[in-house]
Amino acid sequence: HTGEKPYKCPEDMCSKAFKTSGDLQKHIRTHTGERPFKCPFVGCGRSFTTSNIRKVHIRTHTGERPYMCPEPNCGRGF
Repeated sequence: HTGEKPYKCPEDMCSKAFKTSGDLQKHIRTHTGERPFKCPFVGCGRSFTTSNIRKVHIRTHTGERPYMCPEPNCGRGF
């Protein structure tokens, strides 16, 4: 809860710092262009910097809509 950000980006022209080493690793991908999380659907070819972004993308293939509108009689999802 101190707000301390001990994980500093090693890039010379970048002054970003992070609370966790995982957040730093995700940030470093903005410099390297690394996108290690590949879409598993044949023919898609998309890749992503985080597994969460990939998970959301996969819904474009499956049609999954995990969040339903709470309004009565609406039935729509997103």
